[in-house]
Amino acid sequence: MRLVAQIPHPHLRIVIHDYNGKWIVEFEGGRCKQSIKWDKEEVDLQKLQLAMIPQLIPGIMERMHQMHQDIHQFNQES
Repeated sequence: MRLVAQIPHPHLRIVIHDYNGKWIVEFEGGRCKQSIKWDKEEVDLQKLQLAMIPQLIPGIMERMHQMHQDIHQFNQES
């Protein structure tokens, strides 16, 4: 897996990897990580960086928040 890009964001670590004919985009926030894969034939790197990722961030942030709430709730119940 080859690191291709890092996208600055105030709350997330966003990296793009090139692996086996796919772009793998990882969003990491706190204790949680989400990843999405695209075939390189479907989308080029520039479109991924400039158009697609910015549109995905609000949903990613919402899911990250929910994941952290789930972890917190689980820790309270244990």
